[in-house]
Amino acid sequence: MRAQTASQDSSWVATLRDGSTHVGKLVRETPDSVELRTKSGQMTISRSALQRFRHVSDSDLHDGAWWSPDPHSTRLFFGPTGRTLDAGEGYFTDFYLFFVAASYGITDRFTMGGGLSVFPSSELSNNIFFLTPKFALVRGESFNLSAGALIGFAGKSAGSAGLLYVAATNGDKDHAFTYGAGWSYFGDRVYGGPTLLLGGEVRIARHVALLSENYVTTGQAGGYVLPMYGLRFIGEKLSADLGFVNALGKDVTPIFPGIPWVGFALKF
Repeated sequence: MRAQTASQDSSWVATLRDGSTHVGKLVRETPDSVELRTKSGQMTISRSALQRFRHVSDSDLHDGAWWSPDPHSTRLFFGPTGRTLDAGEGYFTDFYLFFVAASYGITDRFTMGGGLSVFPSSELSNNIFFLTPKFALVRGESFNLSAGALIGFAGKSAGSAGLLYVAATNGDKDHAFTYGAGWSYFGDRVYGGPTLLLGGEVRIARHVALLSENYVTTGQAGGYVLPMYGLRFIGEKLSADLGFVNALGKDVTPIFPGIPWVGFALKF
C-alpha cells in the first residue's frame, strides 16, 4: 500500500456522502483513506465515506470555509466576461425557459458554444439558432481579454445576424469589473456604432453574488441605456440568476423594478 504525502501548503476539500465538507491540509493519502489537518484538529476519512476529494486554491478559502467558484464566470446575466472556460470544462444554460445553450472549452483559450430557442412550432426551423465562439487574447489571474461573436440564424434564411465583440474583465473570482464593446452585423455588413458593456460582480456570501450588466448605445442609435441588476445564487455545479432589466432614454418610460430576468447554468 503506497501512501502519498502532499506539501504542507496544499489546501484540500473533502466532501462526504452525507453532504458535509471539511477543509484542511493534506497530511497523508492512501488507497483506503485520507488524513487532513483541519482547524479543529487532525482527522482520518475513509475513502468509502468520500463523495469528492479535491485540491483547492487558497483564494477560495474565507475564514477557513471553502467558497466554490462561480460555475458561470464566463458570463454575467447574458453578456460575456473576458474569461474563457478551461479546456474540458463546459456548462448548459437556460434563460427565460425557451432559450437553451451549451458551451465547452476546446482549449484554455478557445470556448465554443451554441444554442437555440425552443418555442413550440410544427417546424424546428421556425426557431432561432446561434453559435457563440470566444477566444482569449489575454488569460490571467486578474485580467482577461477575449474576442467573440454571437452568430444567429432564424427561419429558412441563408444569412446570419448577430454581434461581434471584445470584452475585458479586471479583478479576482469574487470581485470583478467587466467592460467591452459590441458591433451588430447582418450578412457581411456591420451596422452603426458600438454598443458599450459595463458590468461587474461582487461575491457577498458563500452562495450569493451581486451582478450588474449595463448597455449603452452609441452612434445614430445613441442615447439609450439598458441596465440589468440582481443576484446570482452559486452552488458547486449550479448557478441561478434572478435580476431585472430596464430601459432608459428619450421617449422611454422606465418601469420599477424592471422586467424580471431568470436564468440557470449547470456546469459539467
